[in-house]
Amino acid sequence: MPRKQGPALYELMGKGNRPARNTSNGEVPEEIDENLSHNVLAPGQSFRFSIGTIGVCVAVVIALLAMVYTMGYNRGQSIAKEDYGSRLLEGFVEPDVEAQGSKQMQQQQPNAILDAKPPSKPQWGPIESDPRESGRYYFTLMQTTASGAHQLAGFCREKGLETYAISGHNTRSYRVIALPGFVDRNGAIAVSLRTQIEAIGRQWAQLKASGGSNLQDAYPSLYTE
Repeated sequence: MPRKQGPALYELMGKGNRPARNTSNGEVPEEIDENLSHNVLAPGQSFRFSIGTIGVCVAVVIALLAMVYTMGYNRGQSIAKEDYGSRLLEGFVEPDVEAQGSKQMQQQQPNAILDAKPPSKPQWGPIESDPRESGRYYFTLMQTTASGAHQLAGFCREKGLETYAISGHNTRSYRVIALPGFVDRNGAIAVSLRTQIEAIGRQWAQLKASGGSNLQDAYPSLYTE
């Protein structure tokens, strides 16, 4: 039987319902996809990057950070060097000023020593005199022999306390009294004088001549003529 002219059945099934377009020379043109929405970025569409692309991005970021750190470090070093240099310059200048000041002080010290007057000694009376005034209280440190009274009065005078060894009615007994005298037994003068006597007494007790006495039993007595 003679064969019919026309497309085969599988060709018709492959093309579907799309009409075939024939050109004048019998060739079928390529179909153009008019629906291009799948090739355009749309909201919610995810991006996919390869591992190589991510590695390159990370390397670029690390390189930038390293560059910034290096620039900052070099800048800090330059500032520190400038600061250190300025301090060195100041350090070289200051010794000259100090040296000049020390020289001036050394030149002034001999003159000051020559001009200085020796400290005047307290105007105290003889150790066996009696400077007491009637109606005033005086601390009695100890009542002992003449030699013991002289030793204690001399020791107290060396420590800055004005004391006297006064003979009693019995010439063998001497009383060591301290000045100044005072009117109020509880006043500031009496309190200050007692504190001074106690401090000297602690030093006196360390001597063999003290016999163990630390002058803690010193007492004020009213002097009347």
